[in-house]
Amino acid sequence: MSEDRLLERLEKLEGVVETTVAVLPPLIQDLSRRIDALREEVKAELREREARLEERFHGLEKRIQEVETKLESRIQNLEARLGRQIQETETRLGTRIQEVEAKLDRQIQETEAQLEARIHAVETKLEGRIQEVENRLEAQILALCQEMKAEIGSAFTRVMLYLTAVGVVLALLSVFFR
Repeated sequence: MSEDRLLERLEKLEGVVETTVAVLPPLIQDLSRRIDALREEVKAELREREARLEERFHGLEKRIQEVETKLESRIQNLEARLGRQIQETETRLGTRIQEVEAKLDRQIQETEAQLEARIHAVETKLEGRIQEVENRLEAQILALCQEMKAEIGSAFTRVMLYLTAVGVVLALLSVFFR
């Protein structure tokens, strides 16, 4: 009688093992599919954020180029205007060239010093703005990297929890059906 009972228990155990073997592959495939979907979501988010940062960067480059072009144009216009003023003054005051020459030399030096000071001020201001933009972009990139690390860590933790749950289920099954 004891042998029949053992055979009966063995048959039940075989049924449980067959059921477990039949149930586990779909669960593992579902878990794998979820992990792949999560990985694709993270990759898509990274690509999207990279594209947005690249777009912002190009916009800033374009704005800097526009400012440089405007400043160059203003400098050229200023130089042209000063040249015209000097020519008109020489023509009108031909008889007093020596006196005017000394006066114009002083004016030109003063104007040149002022222009150089203004140019330097503009350059300093633009360099400060460029540095601010670079600092903000670097901070945003660092924040984005930290956020992505946190998201990846969270996803990894969830996967580990799923795998731990599967391990616990398998361990419980093996304990109950020995």
